[in-house]
Amino acid sequence: MAVVESKVGRLGLFLANPMVSKMDKVEESGEPSCTVKGISLKTIFLLLLTVVGVVTFFATSSMVPTTYMEKIEGYDINLIETGIAFGCIFIGLIGTFISFKFVKSSFLFGSIYSFGQGYALSFLFHIFGYEYVYPGLIALGLTMLIVLVMLFLYQTHIVKVEKKFVSCLATLVVVGVILALGVYVMNQIPATKEYATFIINNSGVITAAGAIGIIVATLFLLVDFEVINHSIQSRLPKKYEWLGAFALSFSIIEVYLKIFNFIIQAAGNKNNE
Repeated sequence: MAVVESKVGRLGLFLANPMVSKMDKVEESGEPSCTVKGISLKTIFLLLLTVVGVVTFFATSSMVPTTYMEKIEGYDINLIETGIAFGCIFIGLIGTFISFKFVKSSFLFGSIYSFGQGYALSFLFHIFGYEYVYPGLIALGLTMLIVLVMLFLYQTHIVKVEKKFVSCLATLVVVGVILALGVYVMNQIPATKEYATFIINNSGVITAAGAIGIIVATLFLLVDFEVINHSIQSRLPKKYEWLGAFALSFSIIEVYLKIFNFIIQAAGNKNNE
């Protein structure tokens, strides 16, 4: 049974990764119970599987039969590699919902998802050009730095993840959604379509939106940390460690993808100047 109410409240649980929110709602405890070390090691394992996915693609790409090559929108795409990449991601995403009901399946589906993300990234590098590899490595380094900084801020209580913090984060999200909907509506109205097009194609707006997206995803990490920490204090059974690790790796990979996309867009805007 949960010992105390989570500091983030219901709104925080709504904003947190759904798998993390699931942990907070569990009304059982046991021995052995979840630990910080257990969840951390399992998260590292899943993230390393993402690296294994990257290596696997490059190691097996030359072995895939070229008879399954198709030219789609000017790019040479191997249908087998496409199936593996998107198949792994699809199974992993479906697995998040299955993990809600069958917690012990988190290890399997978390592993498939992590591996599939790494394989899919390499697949995209291969299709669109290996010039994306360097930005990918930069994004990896920045992601690791951000995670470590967020952990430090959380552990030292420099940033307190409580209801006030969650309210500010929710406000930021709502404002972002309203602005995006506003631009969409403007784009549908002939009288304002020109202004919407200017906003959508403006490099400064695109850069700002990408930066805000990274900030929001990073702040979500802090909410996940708080809810997982509360679950650990509530002495959830050890089987929930894989669910927490799956949730954290999912959130970290999301931060990575946002940073990577931001770097690519920034580089594209610079080249178009």
